[in-house]
Amino acid sequence: MGTLINTKAALSTIGHAKLALSAIRYLRQGALRILMYHNFPADMSLLELQCQHIVSHYSPVSLSEVVARKKNWKQTSPNALAVTVDDGYRDFYLYGYPVFRKYRIPVTVYLVSDFVDQKFWLWWNRLDYVFEHAAVSSVTFKLPGGDFDSGPLENRAKRLRAAALLCERLKALSNRDRLRSLDYITKRLNVCIPETPSPEWQAMNWEEVREAARNGITFGSHTKTHPILSKIEDSEQIRDEIEVSKRRIEQELQQPCIHFCYPNGRMSDIGPAALEWIKKMGFVTAVTTERGLNYSKQDPFLLRRLGIGPQYPLPYFMALLAGLKKT
Repeated sequence: MGTLINTKAALSTIGHAKLALSAIRYLRQGALRILMYHNFPADMSLLELQCQHIVSHYSPVSLSEVVARKKNWKQTSPNALAVTVDDGYRDFYLYGYPVFRKYRIPVTVYLVSDFVDQKFWLWWNRLDYVFEHAAVSSVTFKLPGGDFDSGPLENRAKRLRAAALLCERLKALSNRDRLRSLDYITKRLNVCIPETPSPEWQAMNWEEVREAARNGITFGSHTKTHPILSKIEDSEQIRDEIEVSKRRIEQELQQPCIHFCYPNGRMSDIGPAALEWIKKMGFVTAVTTERGLNYSKQDPFLLRRLGIGPQYPLPYFMALLAGLKKT
């Protein structure tokens, strides 16, 4: 009897949760949700569930479709939802892309053009690599703004945590100081960086980009080398980061590149110069990492997104999309 009562209570709770999600979706049906993914593991079982939920309860749209409908999303279907992917890692092509394609969900992928050109590692992956391979038990770096002490580095988890904390410190520096500090850190740890990133950190190549583009994936610019634009003092360097990436993508795809993604993406990371160049260069949307939904009066060059990942459990994913949770 007790088991039966517990089962009924659980079913009742689930039912009430579904009703609450449905009500919230209805109240916020005029909002555009933009999801922000980065990396994709080989196990796509949770992404499959996420995509099933999207096609069952939302109206998947591309950012180009949003723009085409009178340059806002007021004329799109209720509960419009766009999917975006940052950086251009190859794991999207290998694992994420087939799933989104299966469910016919449009995706916009923002490419770091020098990364796709195989010219360099994304700098935070470089930090992870040097910390994983450094023959030290702890280390202190003298950085602009103060010393950084790694703490004990006796296992991989602590090394990656130290790298993540150091990454946040470097984000606060000017672009020039960040680049100099990266070189200093690499030399200080005496680690040789391979020319090609490790498989989990590799970029898509241009042939893979073109193949995905032929099958409905939209590609936008995420700058040339992924600097924090507000940390660059020279406006012409900001222009170069944006323009070279845009032209490179257009050269490879033979079609306009009209969508942009700000590196790091908080309002403090953008700056007025970057915003001005984005508008001058013919982009029609630009996305941030500021959290939230977008309504009809939202600036199309400062679109908000919902940070998500294929590893997120379905109940959290459902609540986030409906608007019940903040990321």
